[in-house]
Amino acid sequence: MAIVSFQEMLADAQKRHYAVPMFDVSNTTMMRSAVEVAQEMGSPIILASLPLDIDGASLGYWFNSAFYAAKQVSVPVCLHLDHALDIATCTKCADIGYQSVMLDASAKEFAENSSLCAEVVRMVHDRGIGVEAELGHVASGITGAADGGSENGMLKDANTVLTEPDSVVRFIEETHVDALAVSIGTTHGVYISAPKLDIPRLKKLRQVTDVPLVLHGGSGTPADQLQEAIAEGIAKVNIYSELTAAWNTTMRDFLNKRGQMTCWFAVACAEPDAAMRERMREKMHLFGSTGKY
Repeated sequence: MAIVSFQEMLADAQKRHYAVPMFDVSNTTMMRSAVEVAQEMGSPIILASLPLDIDGASLGYWFNSAFYAAKQVSVPVCLHLDHALDIATCTKCADIGYQSVMLDASAKEFAENSSLCAEVVRMVHDRGIGVEAELGHVASGITGAADGGSENGMLKDANTVLTEPDSVVRFIEETHVDALAVSIGTTHGVYISAPKLDIPRLKKLRQVTDVPLVLHGGSGTPADQLQEAIAEGIAKVNIYSELTAAWNTTMRDFLNKRGQMTCWFAVACAEPDAAMRERMREKMHLFGSTGKY
C-alpha cells in the first residue's frame, strides 16, 4: 500500500475509531524508525517535516529520504508538512510531492487565518493534496514556566486560545480544509504539570463538523486523556518531543558511561534508536492504530 492520501488515511481512522500517529521526523534515523515500527505494528503512519527541517536545500534531502522510507513498507504512509507559517512553504512542499500540508495561521485573527488557509486549499486541492489548518491556538514552550519557556534564548509562544465550536462551522465553510487541529488544552513542547483536556469542548466540536479533528501537542499528555480524546473523535495525534527526549536522554547516558567520545556512529546510536522506537510503539498502541493493516 505504501504512500496514500492524507484524506484517505484520516477517513479510515474516523471510520474505525482510532487515531493516526503523526511523527515529526527530522532526519533519516527518525524516518526509518517510524516506518519500520509502523510495519512491525501494522499501523498507518504520517511522516512530517517541520519548517526548520526543510529550510533551503534541506527540502530535497528530507523529501527524497522520506519518500524512500515510505516505499520500503506496505502499511499506509503519508508525507506531511507540519506548521508552515507561510503559503510559499506550502507551495514548495506540494510541488515536490507531499500528500498534505498544514498552514498554521492560528495566531492570526479569524478572518486572516480563514483567508490564508482557503488560498492554500485553492492552490493544492486539484492535485489531491490535503490541507490541515488550526483554529484556536495551541501554544508552544514549557507549560507552567513564567515566560512560557525558552530555548536558545528565544521566547516561546505561551498564549493558548481554545477552539470555539461556534467558529468551526464558518471556518470549514470558508476554507474547505481536510483536517482541523483544535485547541482543547494541550501545548507544544514539554509540560511542567500535566494538562487537563477539555473533553466537553471536544464533544461540541465533534458535533458541529464531520471534518477530521487533529490534536497537536500529544507528547506528555496523559494516556487516559489521549484515549478519551480519540474516543470522542480525534483522528490524528502529533508527537515529537517524546521521541527526541527518548533519543537524546539515552545518547547522553551512553556517552557519559563511555567517557571516550570517539565511537562508531552506528554503535553510539543503537541504544538511542531503540529507546525512540519503543516510544513509537507505545503511541501506536495508545492511539489504537496497531493491527489496522
